[in-house]
Amino acid sequence: MKNTANRTLISGGTVVTPTSEIENGTVVFSDGKIVSVEAESHDSPDIDATGKYVLPGLVDLHGDDIERHLFPRAGERVNTTVALDRCDIANASAGVTTKYHAIAFEDVPDDNRSIELARRLAEHIRDFNCETGARVDNRLHMRCELTNETAVDAVSQEIQSGGDLVSLVSHIPGTGQFAGENTLTQRYNLPDGVSESSLQTLETRRNGVSEKELISRAREITELASNRNIPVASHDDETVSSVDNAAAIGVDISEYPLSHRVAQRATELNLAVAMGAPNVVRGGSLWDGPDASQAIKDGVVDILCSDFRPQSLLSSVFIENGDPLKDRVLRVSTAPAAAAGLYDRGRLECGARADLIIVDPDPVPSIARTYVAGDEVYRSG
Repeated sequence: MKNTANRTLISGGTVVTPTSEIENGTVVFSDGKIVSVEAESHDSPDIDATGKYVLPGLVDLHGDDIERHLFPRAGERVNTTVALDRCDIANASAGVTTKYHAIAFEDVPDDNRSIELARRLAEHIRDFNCETGARVDNRLHMRCELTNETAVDAVSQEIQSGGDLVSLVSHIPGTGQFAGENTLTQRYNLPDGVSESSLQTLETRRNGVSEKELISRAREITELASNRNIPVASHDDETVSSVDNAAAIGVDISEYPLSHRVAQRATELNLAVAMGAPNVVRGGSLWDGPDASQAIKDGVVDILCSDFRPQSLLSSVFIENGDPLKDRVLRVSTAPAAAAGLYDRGRLECGARADLIIVDPDPVPSIARTYVAGDEVYRSG
């Protein structure tokens, strides 16, 4: 095969497809699409990937790492355009080619989250693409706090303006990850000049919404999203009944279920189950949730998300758990892409979008090159 000016040929590495792991394989792409995946190497490739892995680009359905770029330390606020650019670079270098920024539509005492900030971030994310300097495909994941009517209204408007994924959140004190005494205090860092009474006001507001009203708001958001073919996730499902309710109103994804039984029920209902890649890398949950590695072994996890650490997606792929490499890759590429309705990417197959990464396994797995729609957007030094 002869290379042409518009064709890129990567050869010599282990090519991982949805169905196989091809040693000394070849991937060829042109005009942003993969044109062939071959079970043989070529003598004069454009990119020699010998000793490396060639994987589909990683698809991250839930990453709130943008917050760490906006607020790198207490009291410091970085310009939104600069923060988004830095976050974009970090994700490209982590092998993430499609990024869903999980933006919290909620008002809390912590300066780092508010509905107004969420609106501004949503606008910036929608406007941030390859023409404005983006390296990866940046998308909007709207986290809707159902206990806040203003948040529900704001997310409803954003759905109509153009969003990509919605998650239904109910952070009610005493439930889920907000169970136990002083949990609100532990979760929110009060800025100077803000009293503890603000936490009491927040607690009163969240506890004041009936379950019937929460379900009504969830149904409203789900219907709006479904009418625009936007997938919907339920976040932090705590009980089997909460998953049953989510499935009944048309939710597609169970995101971070809080127990093994809940994850099992979501699987029985054909919801895609998403857990955190940091959980896998760390060897357990930070908040007494289910062990993601064990849940994977039990067949109740479909997708891994970065949560707050994009590098964890790649790390999770190279943690041995008894699964073949192709299955570990699937959880951070093919499966999340399919759950989001993006059937043009997340796999190394002829005709798929040329989102792919080259991984150097030594001394630890790291990204050598990242391609988005056939364009190289990152190369290690």
